[in-house]
Amino acid sequence: MGTCHTCGKQVTLQEDQTKCGDCGSIIYYRCWNCKNEFDTVNDKGNKRKECKICGYFYCPHCNVCGEDCGKNEWVSILKKTFPTASEEQYKIIIDFFEEIKTSKERKMCHKNIPITYAKNRIKSLLGRMEGFRVKNEVDQEAFIQRIDKITDKSIGTKLIINRIRENGSYGQEYRDAFNLLVCLGKLSLNWIKKEDGESYAEYTRIDGVPCSYLNLKNLIFYECPKCKTKYSKDVISCQNCTYKKGKRIGEYYKIKGRLNNSHTCQMYRGDFKKECGKHKKGIGETQGIKKVWCF
Repeated sequence: MGTCHTCGKQVTLQEDQTKCGDCGSIIYYRCWNCKNEFDTVNDKGNKRKECKICGYFYCPHCNVCGEDCGKNEWVSILKKTFPTASEEQYKIIIDFFEEIKTSKERKMCHKNIPITYAKNRIKSLLGRMEGFRVKNEVDQEAFIQRIDKITDKSIGTKLIINRIRENGSYGQEYRDAFNLLVCLGKLSLNWIKKEDGESYAEYTRIDGVPCSYLNLKNLIFYECPKCKTKYSKDVISCQNCTYKKGKRIGEYYKIKGRLNNSHTCQMYRGDFKKECGKHKKGIGETQGIKKVWCF
């Protein structure tokens, strides 16, 4: 993940991607530690390794990942707790923690949308409205009808997912629609805390404007899966590439649609605020090191 320095868009590169989906440039970075620049591909043409904790690439010059990576704090604590251990021993422990760490911080944007929605799911939902990756037209129409049902509500109406969904439908289907409409400026979201400490989402119908961070440009593009040439939506097949073997030998490659790797939400990840949700906070001290945790 990171920013394309050619066009300025924030992107998340999928497993086989090294180029910006908007301008087509190979993504490169300047290391914050050693100040050297490096591409996302190595000399062998393979994508470089990314840190599983902060998501940034390891610099090939100094082997450092993100400046604010949580592993920096881990190393500091280990060195204070086990001052006689070797650098190799620290590395083994850190690599182990990195591999097994599964818990994720709950982060929200300024509109209270979880970062997982803002950076990933919202894009899929917008594509779904355009018929991209839907099971059939009925599935697409059902999602659009849910959007219409919500936006038909009067301004100021309070909405809770469990009270609006129909029997036989899943709450997740409406949660998708609700959160998308928050980004589109049709709903506002507040988390209401109950007496038992649990929280629920309360949405309010508003008539606002789309979020300033919402990026709807080039949401879906169409390309040949073989040569990666981009085409317009109405083109069916690539006239330059044919199958050389197998059952489809001699046939032209069909053009496929793909979601752009530019973030639909252009808000910086570091600007998302951390939330503990329903967890309680505790504070303590170990080996003279003050710590804050959730339990």
